Amino acid sequence: MALKHPKYGLPCKKVLDDIVDGRLKAYCSHLVPIEILGSLARVDPEIAAGAILAFFSFPIEMIPLTERVIREASKITLETGVTYDAVHAAAMKSEGLETIITEDVDHWSRIEGLKIIRPLEYN
Repeated sequence: MALKHPKYGLPCKKVLDDIVDGRLKAYCSHLVPIEILGSLARVDPEIAAGAILAFFSFPIEMIPLTERVIREASKITLETGVTYDAVHAAAMKSEGLETIITEDVDHWSRIEGLKIIRPLEYN
């Protein structure tokens, strides 16, 4: 479904292909599949279930959402006003990760110390 998007479908497919082929190491916390499930289930629960199966088929390293990560997220939220993405940023920081591929430049540009790559700029 997402890969059919007229603007972002092909760039996102390139990112996913690079993850599958081992050219790009991917990380996330379990908050990502929770967000996928929550947003897609409102559209169609079957699509949501399929998306979760597809998500977990990718070689993505899962970052634990520990108390330390959540406490760091709250600090990021206080500093930036960013909410859910603060959890993602704190998880990244806990693993020493500095680069995010996202189109949500508004939120992510408020968080210091991160490099943002937009899907259309990924090569």
